[in-house]
Amino acid sequence: MTSRFCLLLVVVLFVIAESAPTTPQLGGWSEWKNADNSVNEICRKLQPEVQKQLGEEFSRFEALTYQTQVAGGVNYRIKVDVGVNKLVIIEVHQDLNQVDTLTKVEVVSSKNSGVVPVNVLVVKKFNDKKVNVLVVKQ
Repeated sequence: MTSRFCLLLVVVLFVIAESAPTTPQLGGWSEWKNADNSVNEICRKLQPEVQKQLGEEFSRFEALTYQTQVAGGVNYRIKVDVGVNKLVIIEVHQDLNQVDTLTKVEVVSSKNSGVVPVNVLVVKKFNDKKVNVLVVKQ
């Protein structure tokens, strides 16, 4: 009777473990979440830097969704609607002192497109830090 009980217990624990929601791996990116006010504030602060990097002015610059990654602070990957059926994806590192640094910019030609960088432009420097700019061309 006890061996049957142990087997049943193992099966029940396995089923519970398999049905539990998954959590991001340490150092991995979280699931995409809808942008909130704090993420839009990061975007507002970095909009001039993104515009300078891309050589474009955007009348719209609104965060749609984002992911986070814990890494000596927090890394953010943010999908930003810049209007004209264009999406920009920025990566930002927020250090432990809440200082935001733009680390990557990707331009996607359509809001419905996948994000597959095609051309890598010259790596530029902002505030003595390298910033990669990736542009998707049709």
